[in-house]
Amino acid sequence: MLDTSAVINEKQSEIIFSKSPAERFLIGTQTIDFGRIVQESSIKNKIPLIGDFDLKVAVFKRNYEDIFTQEEIEKIIASWEIYNEQLISE
Repeated sequence: MLDTSAVINEKQSEIIFSKSPAERFLIGTQTIDFGRIVQESSIKNKIPLIGDFDLKVAVFKRNYEDIFTQEEIEKIIASWEIYNEQLISE
């Protein structure tokens, strides 16, 4: 979806590329963090008592359900469960 005019896109590019590579990297990581926070908040609004592990799984499914098959998703989550159990038992 392109709902921004070419003039504004050029201005945005000018502003972004006037930053140093380190500043652009920081902006990118902050944007990713914000997206994760928005997703987590959305899920928590639907399931207020969701635990940390189940929240991680829900975010993963939301992001990757169109990329991985259901079987692959189940294998990934199963491996997380094993890892999580190992952390708890230590």
